[in-house]
Amino acid sequence: MTFFSKTPKSKVVAVIDITSSSVGGALVESNEGCPVAVSAAPRSPVNFLFDVSLEASLRCTAESLRLTAKKLKSLRSGKIDEVLCVFSSPWFSSKTKIITVTREKPFELRNDFFSEIIEEEEKNFTPLETGMSKRGEKNSLFIEHEVIKAELNGYYVKNPIGKNARSVKSHIYLSVGVEKAMEMARREIEKVFIHTPLRFATSSLVAFKVLSDIIKNKEGYLIIDIGGETTEINIIRNNVLEMSASFSKGKNLLFRKAATTLNTFLGEASSIVRAYSAGHRTLESSDKIAEAVKESIEEWRDSLKNSLSVMAKSALLPQNVFIIGGDPVCRFFSSCLEKSDFSEFTVLNKPFVAQKIKSEWLSRYFKTGDYQSKDMDIILMIEAVYADKFLEINPPLAETNICQEK
Repeated sequence: MTFFSKTPKSKVVAVIDITSSSVGGALVESNEGCPVAVSAAPRSPVNFLFDVSLEASLRCTAESLRLTAKKLKSLRSGKIDEVLCVFSSPWFSSKTKIITVTREKPFELRNDFFSEIIEEEEKNFTPLETGMSKRGEKNSLFIEHEVIKAELNGYYVKNPIGKNARSVKSHIYLSVGVEKAMEMARREIEKVFIHTPLRFATSSLVAFKVLSDIIKNKEGYLIIDIGGETTEINIIRNNVLEMSASFSKGKNLLFRKAATTLNTFLGEASSIVRAYSAGHRTLESSDKIAEAVKESIEEWRDSLKNSLSVMAKSALLPQNVFIIGGDPVCRFFSSCLEKSDFSEFTVLNKPFVAQKIKSEWLSRYFKTGDYQSKDMDIILMIEAVYADKFLEINPPLAETNICQEK
């Protein structure tokens, strides 16, 4: 619960981003009232195989995490206040619950009111199936439990603590992570960042908090992140992360089909597909790649349609869709979003209006020169803003509040 949250005047956070296909990292230095300074470590790709299993995925992810953590540590010799490790699908599952409490007489809201609600919901929480749970991983640990919106007597109130009301509607975000993945991450991170506090977070809540401050849309919107092994979908509406879902199809689906079609290794197939996506289509294998792209898009679209049909049962979906990620290969999949296939799920019964989240929307948070190149990492930019704006870290007794030029 983060009502009245305050960030310290000065802090340095090591951000580590664990997805299904890579591990990225960034050092985030922030001073209150000043733009954020960021130093990013190159992403370490996670080796992927034809047959995916929990143990193989964990082993390959651990190797990539080890590399990224060492690169990140080498960027700074001074103190790092905290490590923020953000998990993407399939390493977590989440739900947003709505709890309404009504009493005859007005009562004052205190922190223990929300704490008791959260504690009760944790007892009753049943995680949705994640990609890894379907492969045999059932054990999970809580990551986040947070009131993301409160309505008093039917009206949204940003800071409800200390106010009086007869009716309180609480929107609570609960998330759990795959236990083996969290243990692996903690083990590898603590080898490099010794005696540094470690905090876990989920990509859904991080994206919601940061993008809600940037994207202003009364009708709501979807955020879709097309990863390596999975695709995440989040519905944002009425200032709430209303629902999240994921399915086990991503860019690697195309790479595997291409490798099978061309009878080659996955690494070679990935390079050929990327060359094809960049417009180099004079290759002898172009026709085969085109067929693999077509089959992959159809398979991905069917999975997306199944997920959206479930999400639209309670209420039709907003028409606007924002895509996270700048990988050119993602365009093969996202290009089908504006087709008529999905019109039945939207409020206006029309195709989605899709666009990519642009780095310019986030650049105002950073010092001039940081994240200004064409190779900027949108996901790490979002997580860097989250680390700056939403992490509470106990500051040292003596600290300064001076913006220094790089």
